[in-house]
Amino acid sequence: MTITIDLPPIPAAKAGSGIDRELAPFIARAVRVRPEDVLDYRIVRKSIDARKKPAVALLFRADVDLAEGVRPIGNPNIRPYTPREVYRPFKGKTSLKNPLVIGAGPAGLFAALVLAQAGCTPVVLERGRDVDRRRRDIEAFRASRTPDPESNYLYGEGGAGTWSDGKLFTRIHEPAVMYVLETLAECGADPSITYFSHPHLGSDRLPGIIAALREKIKRLGGTFRWDSRVEELLIRDGVCRGVRLANGETLESDVVITAAGHSARTFTRSLFGRVKSSMKGFQVGIRIEHPQEFINAAQYGMVIPPDSVGSAPYQVVSRPSQDGRIDGAASFCMCPGGEIIAAVTDADHLSTNGMSNAARDGQFANAALITTIPAGTFASPGDAFAFLDDLEVWLAQAGGGGCVAPAQTARDFLNGKTGRLPSETSYCFGLAPARLDSIMPAPVTASLRRALVHFDSIMPGFLDRGVMIGGETHVSSPVRFDRDRETYRSSVNGLYFCGEGAGFAGGIVSAAVDGLHTADAVLANHP
Repeated sequence: MTITIDLPPIPAAKAGSGIDRELAPFIARAVRVRPEDVLDYRIVRKSIDARKKPAVALLFRADVDLAEGVRPIGNPNIRPYTPREVYRPFKGKTSLKNPLVIGAGPAGLFAALVLAQAGCTPVVLERGRDVDRRRRDIEAFRASRTPDPESNYLYGEGGAGTWSDGKLFTRIHEPAVMYVLETLAECGADPSITYFSHPHLGSDRLPGIIAALREKIKRLGGTFRWDSRVEELLIRDGVCRGVRLANGETLESDVVITAAGHSARTFTRSLFGRVKSSMKGFQVGIRIEHPQEFINAAQYGMVIPPDSVGSAPYQVVSRPSQDGRIDGAASFCMCPGGEIIAAVTDADHLSTNGMSNAARDGQFANAALITTIPAGTFASPGDAFAFLDDLEVWLAQAGGGGCVAPAQTARDFLNGKTGRLPSETSYCFGLAPARLDSIMPAPVTASLRRALVHFDSIMPGFLDRGVMIGGETHVSSPVRFDRDRETYRSSVNGLYFCGEGAGFAGGIVSAAVDGLHTADAVLANHP
């Protein structure tokens, strides 16, 4: 028989790094059967319980196959096994051939996967390069401080998330999420991503996973074209007929799926007035860095956590003020044991992001502290993009050039001062003292100041141990393109939008899921 059980907490200090593969004795003890009667188990969910730090514990839920005739002893944490709902891509017939997918980020890749499975032979157009060449271009950037405008931390195979830790946490709950996670696991990701409450891939492993996904799509008939920046959508008489590339080449198709990321600002600008869209709120902020040992002590009650839990993450939220005059703020893209990177396409601009390898064993932790710019702040999407561009230029100038990041201790940011900075940082291009509190718009500074005080009240030392570095300007899009809720059709026939750049997602998994559903809709609309 098969049952589902929530196991008693397992002390992290007594669990090894391979505890996920060693649960059988714990299951047998909880169910009160012999170890040999536990034939197999599948972890449904794993999480870390740090409420009684330093007594950190691991929590597991598992589906368990017991030997025939074995009946578990009464236990309130045992429940009947129920198969989970499974997402299946659209399987109907279609005559669609060679649809164009703009962008090889999560949304574009998973849209292409569904289309390839349906036999449509999709063509993925990516302005950047494959992960191998992209890796070399990033290494050259770190040595020269001059980014390649078409192949960098923002553009290229896998999208901006490829070198940003590969965090897979999402707040959406539907069967398609598991389909995305299982597909990534089939492509080489650690299987734990399918059940760990805060899964991540690691910037050192994600490029290989993305390359395997690309080869899977190619085996199904998909084609990838690198260094293929879309200059213009060919829209005639309210119908999208294809695209024109930057090299002048024209590609025609009955369907074009735009899965460009929110950093593709020039391309997005080219669509204003041609495709219906609306303004939406978007986030900006500043990345903050702490010693990882401080975060470990604050979250787990110990400086060096056991291998079974690794470096501690955190997630903090500050609600808007009661009078509504100061907006809320929250941590975003938190990278334990990671480093801060320059997410830029132009040396005259500066924006930061965070990354970490699978081991998350660096000496620093970083996260973006972000707040929302309301939709009505700017008259048009173009004005919002101009604001972001200008802010990046101001940040670069404040750092003095060469991708040096302006920085300010969190305490000095709160008090409006320029003070001394720590001698060590994970940011490879170095820091320059600056008044980030003056560079950021006044509402952003007010929100972050209020949030810092709150965060310090729940994590004492957050202010005195934190350093504010650069600015976070590639968080979300200020525009959302119109699309029908059921058919996913845009205001232009044959043109579909999905992912972060179109305003419909906010992370790797949500973008991938949106790509799946968009491809499903395309197949349903084009039998």
